[in-house]
Amino acid sequence: MDNFIEYSYFKDYDYLIGIDEAGRGPLAGPVFVGAVIIDSPSDLKLLSSLGKDSKALTPKEREKRYLLLKRDFNCLSYSSSPQLIDKINILKATQIAIINLLKNAINGNPHKYFTLVDGKFFKLPYQYECIIKGDQKSHLIGAASIIAKYERDIYMIDLHKVYPQYDFETNKGYPTKKHIENIRKFGIISEHRKTFNPIKQFLKDGILQEASEINNQQC
Repeated sequence: MDNFIEYSYFKDYDYLIGIDEAGRGPLAGPVFVGAVIIDSPSDLKLLSSLGKDSKALTPKEREKRYLLLKRDFNCLSYSSSPQLIDKINILKATQIAIINLLKNAINGNPHKYFTLVDGKFFKLPYQYECIIKGDQKSHLIGAASIIAKYERDIYMIDLHKVYPQYDFETNKGYPTKKHIENIRKFGIISEHRKTFNPIKQFLKDGILQEASEINNQQC
């Protein structure tokens, strides 16, 4: 990522927005979209020391970089709920989160902005480019991945305090063996995605009942 692939876009645009998501694969919780906005090529040098694929960072290093990004750059996030994910599918729910984020991010003339998005299939009503494995190729997208991942992790840690029986603090909603065992033991809550397997199959087979909100005192 040392060549700053973002640099050339400043020839035609005043602002660049990097976007990435976190939480497309879990069985529980929303999908988060993070964004970092820059308005100068000089920002790229600073980003080169901060922007990195969030999955390659330890939680401690991710938090450190998150705080620095929030201090030095314009950072935004948006999320789509598990209910929306179940209703329209994860790709469309992620796309809606991106569009809503961009509505909040773009001020004035949208033609002054260009968006770089990690991914492949998104269709946005703005000037943009999808970059496969963008969080590994672009410091700007890498920085956005840190915003998305850190804020979603905080959401899941807070959810763990309400529903400790699912161990969201550790699994962040992903389909670990223990999480699946606890789903079968305690049922599901509104934060679980009913269209994701194995939950979908459990419900179909009658193995799992759709639970109302769990009374934590009984767990």
